[in-house]
Amino acid sequence: MNADLTFNTIAFKKSFDEKGGSERRSSTRGINTPDLMIIKTQSYVDSETKVPGTRYTGRIDRVDIDANLTSIKTSMYFVIAVPSTAAGASVTDVTTTFKAIVADANFIANVLNGEK
Repeated sequence: MNADLTFNTIAFKKSFDEKGGSERRSSTRGINTPDLMIIKTQSYVDSETKVPGTRYTGRIDRVDIDANLTSIKTSMYFVIAVPSTAAGASVTDVTTTFKAIVADANFIANVLNGEK
């Protein structure tokens, strides 16, 4: 596992790492307005197939100060469920599709703003 990671020009430095989870943070914008990356892992057994696997839950937080000087946090979550019998190509294919969806400039307009 890499301790420090950079995404979208944000350098996340590892704050802590413990069994089942880790946190990385960037305080480049200020100590009171960090960017956070939290990753948790959990074993699971699929209720239908009975195949065990590992579930990775991630959260990206951006802390800002609004016009009322209130600290606010905007977050995005993701969950990756990897069955123990999954081929590496399956994980790569799902990741590639997910990245394409998120990278789509119209994703918010076409999906998030229109779903009920």
